[in-house]
Amino acid sequence: MKNVRKLYDKITRDRWEIGFVEGGLPSVMENSRLCIHWLRHNYKDRWFADPFILDVTGSEIYVLAEEYRYVTAKGRIALLIVDKSTFELKTMDIVLELETHLSFPAIWRENGRVFVYPESWHSGELSLYEYKGRYGGLVFKKVLCNESMADAVMTDLFGKRKLFSVWENDKLRVYDFNPTMGLFDLSYVKPFGKATARCAGDFFKYKGKVYRPAQVCVERYGEAVEIQEVVWDDEGNLCFVPLKTLYSTHPSLKTGMHTLNSFKGMAVVDVHGWRHPFTVKSFKALKKCFYGT
Repeated sequence: MKNVRKLYDKITRDRWEIGFVEGGLPSVMENSRLCIHWLRHNYKDRWFADPFILDVTGSEIYVLAEEYRYVTAKGRIALLIVDKSTFELKTMDIVLELETHLSFPAIWRENGRVFVYPESWHSGELSLYEYKGRYGGLVFKKVLCNESMADAVMTDLFGKRKLFSVWENDKLRVYDFNPTMGLFDLSYVKPFGKATARCAGDFFKYKGKVYRPAQVCVERYGEAVEIQEVVWDDEGNLCFVPLKTLYSTHPSLKTGMHTLNSFKGMAVVDVHGWRHPFTVKSFKALKKCFYGT
């Protein structure tokens, strides 16, 4: 039975892929269906997810992402250099690896410097690293918060620096920066009516309004991305109004869309499915036949 379980787990492994949205952010906001160019690579033993655009040049796209190898079952932060015309992966370099799992390498730019604060839930804290280039990697600078955080996003779009994260997918935790301590302190918890509180990428402005991509985790983790308009209520609190929902358009990875980010006219997403989708579908059909669920 143990060997059967191992085989089942191997066959039903997750798979994520990264894609680049044709037309960038305007396409995301204005079109009902996205045209996405999927990252082309030859890796079979790993996948890439949680993409953040580091830079865009005339010929290349630089992306920071989670790299997850099946053999280690642990995420690392990778720099992907992608051909801008063919969307082929040219090079992949690991820029940060720790004993704990790493994902969601959110980027913060300040005074010409680039910082990254990836999720490392099991470390019990959120840390800030400075990006020192392809070969210099990410260098630790400081701890931002002494709490475990899932998919944290920092912004200064609301008058003062704030940090958003979750412990539960239906409650958004809002933190304010404490300059005396140099850390973020919890300000309040914003309850949502459903599991759409978790951040799916950076806040962004479009046509003068502020928006937030959020993860839809109602039926399953990362099933879609919900674009929420950020407004203020009469008491001066932030409110998040659903605008539209984005689903995977991948030909085989159809069970989720998890991240949306944009920079320099380029927008990037990731989508979820199974490593062996036909086999998973067959297993689910057999399970329903025998157990009725």
